[in-house]
Amino acid sequence: MFRQLLPVFFLTHLLNFLLKISLFALKHFKVDIQPPVDLQPSGYKVLSPLEDPLPLVEKVVEKKDYKKILAEAEAQGKPISHVRRIKPLCVDVDKCPVCGAPPDYLYSFGKDPDGFQKLQCKVCKHQWAPGKPAPKKSRPTYRCPFCRSALIQDKTRKNFTVFKCRNDNCPKWLNHRKRYRFRAFDVDFDELSSSPNATPVNLAKSHFSPFLIAQTVNLYVGLGLSLRQTVSVLQHIWQVQVSHQTIQNWVVSLASKLAPLVKSINLPLSGLVVIDETYIKVKGKWHYLFTACDGLRGFIISQHLSPHRDALAALTILKEVIDRYSNHEFILVTDKAPIYDVAVHFASVFFGADIRHRPVLGISPPPGGDSHTYRPYKNRLERLFGSYKAHYKRHKSFSSFEGAVAHALLYQLYYNHLKPHEASDGKVLAPLKDKHGHQVDNWAKLIQWFVELN
Repeated sequence: MFRQLLPVFFLTHLLNFLLKISLFALKHFKVDIQPPVDLQPSGYKVLSPLEDPLPLVEKVVEKKDYKKILAEAEAQGKPISHVRRIKPLCVDVDKCPVCGAPPDYLYSFGKDPDGFQKLQCKVCKHQWAPGKPAPKKSRPTYRCPFCRSALIQDKTRKNFTVFKCRNDNCPKWLNHRKRYRFRAFDVDFDELSSSPNATPVNLAKSHFSPFLIAQTVNLYVGLGLSLRQTVSVLQHIWQVQVSHQTIQNWVVSLASKLAPLVKSINLPLSGLVVIDETYIKVKGKWHYLFTACDGLRGFIISQHLSPHRDALAALTILKEVIDRYSNHEFILVTDKAPIYDVAVHFASVFFGADIRHRPVLGISPPPGGDSHTYRPYKNRLERLFGSYKAHYKRHKSFSSFEGAVAHALLYQLYYNHLKPHEASDGKVLAPLKDKHGHQVDNWAKLIQWFVELN
């Protein structure tokens, strides 16, 4: 017994002795335990600086008129004659694609590296290979704004392509040891939308009354019941037999009809917008619900559901906010995710939006700086997500993407125009008035309000 306790006895005193030496050294000697200055405090991936200028776009070949070129050459005393052929053209062409010169002014000009016969126009000197198949997607040639070298394709993603400057003599590479990169989105910005577009049933020809449909929407969206719980309530209160799929069809059809009219509602915008995302399950897979709300008044401006947490989703929700503000200046508060930096950059370039981006970091940032000033507005959006999750948790997972989008849109209407909020002294965030001046305070009046609006 004594032999087993002896090593433990000496080990305890040894550890105490080493601890005292460490404390003495920390007290009398300066130990630098601060992290380096350039250490990034967040775990997000740092992108290339977005302050770089846009690339130079090589001009497309302009159309010319061969008759004017022939007339100018004739006036200068240098007329352009027809091609004197020894052999006929081996390629059947009608005219030059640039100036429109007839085949009499076209002659063979060897073959390209792929073995296709090239032609050259004697009038405008344009060269091309008529038999060579056109590329699947035509794009302009981007050039580096620092060295004017052509950018090469570096990475290809679903919605964008990254181009990179590989010139080792580029001033940006020589001075900063960083390559110039440009992200070109391959999407139609006019078609960016997150509105539901499916209409499974015609509500105007439904066998059930509008009152029952409105009460069903209130149970499903306002009270946060699941589809099957809503079926049970309808059966016990109104003795109505309705399947859960019928309720799903009602919700999706109603949201599809109201989606174009929601954007016409005049919201009291304050000039401060907060955008963040939360995750919900659709058909057993995680999706991201991007939400933009007013930082001062708290109502929802727009929502967008996306299967990916990428820059295109952030750009989509940001475009809807820009349309709300009609390209007027506003302050945007987000987290440090780089997708929002990319979205703000391209919204400023393609949409001409004047956005003052204020990214925040941390839950309780130190005093001073944008994070301390704008973090309370970000926390308000987090509280909104908590309210939505309280409604969503009974669903566990939406059965379809259209159903999830429809539920988000109807919840936006409920949250903005029907739900009383304690933060607003029990009042609605954005109240609506009917044609008689009375407040719209239930789903039946809200649906009737939209009917009168249309």
